[in-house]
Amino acid sequence: MPIPEKTGKKVPILTFTDVSKIFDYGTHSLRGINLSISQGEFVFVCGRTGSGKSTLLRLVTRELEPTSGRIEFLGQDIAGIRYGEMPFYRRQVGVIRQGFGLFLEDKTAAENLEFVMRATGHEEETLQERAQRALSMVGLGKKTGFLVTDLSVGERKRVEIARALVNSPKMIIADEPTSSLDRDLAWDIMSLFDDINRLGVTILVVTHDREMVNLMRKRVLTFANGKILGDVKGGRYGDLV
Repeated sequence: MPIPEKTGKKVPILTFTDVSKIFDYGTHSLRGINLSISQGEFVFVCGRTGSGKSTLLRLVTRELEPTSGRIEFLGQDIAGIRYGEMPFYRRQVGVIRQGFGLFLEDKTAAENLEFVMRATGHEEETLQERAQRALSMVGLGKKTGFLVTDLSVGERKRVEIARALVNSPKMIIADEPTSSLDRDLAWDIMSLFDDINRLGVTILVVTHDREMVNLMRKRVLTFANGKILGDVKGGRYGDLV
């Protein structure tokens, strides 16, 4: 499973240009966002509930369309991606949902990953090998045949990360990935994200976890009222421009 190599060259992977999102009931969720994230960056997105963080992620995954502005992924306007091309786009963007993502409870860890790969158009003969490699990357190489219901809380979270990794994405976005975990498990999971980032995968994490953000000292975007109030490299939770 190829992983993007770090080249040291700062190439934008995700660009927002004057992006706004207004919902049908008149709420401005995002207001004129301008943002550039380079390949290989690790970025925390912070802010209170309702500040626009989750809308940002849903725009990247094409679950929502912007009311105005342009969103580019590797230089391509994602609004121009046709329906039939969406599986190939979603191979490049791994997503980890808040809490525990939907699992096929009667399937093994490997079978859950294989299901995702079928949905994104992979050849059947490659599925088992890719699932094994992804699970090995997150420390579950010996548990590929376990039902997800027989795994611990921390192991289930690692399966989620493997599921996001299995398509060899260029970027992983995670919505509150440590919200249901104790401190030790949360640190294990965030350290795993750091390891994946060191391989060249861009990481974008929405979180309220002040302690974790302060410990890791990555780039921190602070949202409020649909705007970016802070953008600090090596920042702490709540740092403003």
